[in-house]
Amino acid sequence: MNLFISGWAGFKEALGDIPSDWHFINPFLNCDEEGILNFLKDKSGETLVGWSTGGHIVLKSLGFFSERFKTIIIIAGFKRFTDYVNERVIKRMIKKMQTEPEAVVKDFLINAGCNPVIPDAIDKDKLINGLNFLLSSDLTSIYSKYKCRLILIQGINDKILPVKALYDLKELFPNAESHTLDASHWVHFKKIITLNLN
Repeated sequence: MNLFISGWAGFKEALGDIPSDWHFINPFLNCDEEGILNFLKDKSGETLVGWSTGGHIVLKSLGFFSERFKTIIIIAGFKRFTDYVNERVIKRMIKKMQTEPEAVVKDFLINAGCNPVIPDAIDKDKLINGLNFLLSSDLTSIYSKYKCRLILIQGINDKILPVKALYDLKELFPNAESHTLDASHWVHFKKIITLNLN
């Protein structure tokens, strides 16, 4: 099994080029952090890609995931989101989600370099839960004995996270491979897989 764990509001339609044979999880919309771990308790596979929030969830439980996947690729990962994005920005998004959820999601997708494609029905309460997660979640413990190949990727044109987020992760995971690419917050899948094959 190959698995993609997406980012906040990272709908498959907005990302565009996720292969159809990859299992796809949209955090908080499909299941929360605990639900992702429960889903994978009895599963394993070749490659796991975690984007942004999904990547953060993977790094928080790297021991768990590294026992199940040979290669783990983190795109636009971070230790703590609010180290790079002001809490007030996230709180404004939460407030606006109450009345204009589609506008908030569309603005985010455009800033992330995704297609601003939104499903007909979005669960604003679950998306708000995801934003609250970003306000508080942190890598409180670093698992350094992982056995998988760990690759960290950051787009140099990222409008959401600075490249410093990648450098900070590299300090925490010094044995990981790291790459900066000519990309936005979202790095298209074909670029990711090319790195994995090299």
